[in-house]
Amino acid sequence: MSLSSQVITTYGEPVTVGAVSAKGFLSVINKSKSDAKTRLPVGVQQEERYRLITDAAAPALNDIVTYAGRRYEVMRVEQVRIFGEFSHTECILRRKRW
Repeated sequence: MSLSSQVITTYGEPVTVGAVSAKGFLSVINKSKSDAKTRLPVGVQQEERYRLITDAAAPALNDIVTYAGRRYEVMRVEQVRIFGEFSHTECILRRKRW
């Protein structure tokens, strides 16, 4: 087990990727200027993007990620390897509206 996998396993928050339970960290990449509780005009939505660092090995595009009771959609997936060994997976997410 790599050092990054140990850190994710020890300190990561529970996350569900598709139907698989894992651990991970979620952070906002580009914070929207509008408050999450502010009602926006019809057709306009907040465009925050999130980065998920997880020990889940096989998330796919359009998978649904559940983190802290909120649902996100996977927009991009990249497996990170260090010295040829799987280290972790980084995903770019957006909030799932429905």
